[in-house]
Amino acid sequence: MNTSAPTSANTLRYRCYQLLDGEHATSLAGRLVNGFIITLIVVNVVVVIIESIPEINQQYSDWFRLLEIFSVIIFTLEYLTRLWISPENPRFGEGFRGRLRYMRSPIAIVDLIVILPFYLSLFISIDLRYLRLLRLLRLLKLSHYIRSMDVFIKVVTSELASLASAVFAVLVLVVLAACLMFTLEHQAQPEAFKTVLDAIWWAVVTMTTVGYGDITPVTAGGKILAITIMLLGVGTVALPAGMLAARFSEELQNRKSSLTAEVINALEDGELTDHEQHILKRLSHQYGISDDELNQIIRNQRLELGHKIHCPHCGKSLFESPDQKADNPHQASAGTTD
Repeated sequence: MNTSAPTSANTLRYRCYQLLDGEHATSLAGRLVNGFIITLIVVNVVVVIIESIPEINQQYSDWFRLLEIFSVIIFTLEYLTRLWISPENPRFGEGFRGRLRYMRSPIAIVDLIVILPFYLSLFISIDLRYLRLLRLLRLLKLSHYIRSMDVFIKVVTSELASLASAVFAVLVLVVLAACLMFTLEHQAQPEAFKTVLDAIWWAVVTMTTVGYGDITPVTAGGKILAITIMLLGVGTVALPAGMLAARFSEELQNRKSSLTAEVINALEDGELTDHEQHILKRLSHQYGISDDELNQIIRNQRLELGHKIHCPHCGKSLFESPDQKADNPHQASAGTTD
């Protein structure tokens, strides 16, 4: 396990990076900063929604405007800070190129889109409907703070080719079903199936099992085709969801396996030092694995590797859950993961 400390550990930029995205993000200060930004994002989304109510918007428009200005200032400072600290992140690298790679990353583009409309609206006129839509994109900023979003994005990215194939198959089936239904039903229902586009609407509604009932076949051939499309749609439309679910489970298992390998490496000498515990907790945070799961992995590996320690006085295990540790007067003499 690599335990080397970064050369810039004493710089302000490094400490800011650790506070926002690094090891200190789970500290009290990190939780306060991140919690404040998360709350501000949620408040902004709620305000955008309730602004659409004319009575409320008219009564509190000045307060909404002040909140918008305050939010843009905070989000601008956050964007500039993340741009400044990006060379500390190994994903982007050092120097100008590291900042450029960060600026091209999807999350940085989202951050820029969140603040850019406000500044553009100062110089050019923007339709309120589109401005409201862009402000709702602030909800995507939560991906900075919700670790499971990282897993979801990675799963979708890795399965793009398979998802594209599944979506293509669905589109082919929709077009074929629409053309066949148009041929069978156009003469019987010229108003309902006026064009193939109307039939496509029916095919999509039927395949997704929504069944609005605004367009239904009346001929025998149309009803038989509808039954076939409904049966095919149950499996075909659900195929992408099943692929994502399987890949999501596999990604979580891979992350747990990687963390387990690090735990085995740390327990090779039979001890788990404070520094090793710190590194393992940092890895579990990066992988989106909770401390309880980490502790369970360490317990399992202690048992498998034969490193489970018992108190010489009472015979109890010194590696127990936090509730059990409070009852053990001898646990302070041995290292734990809590």
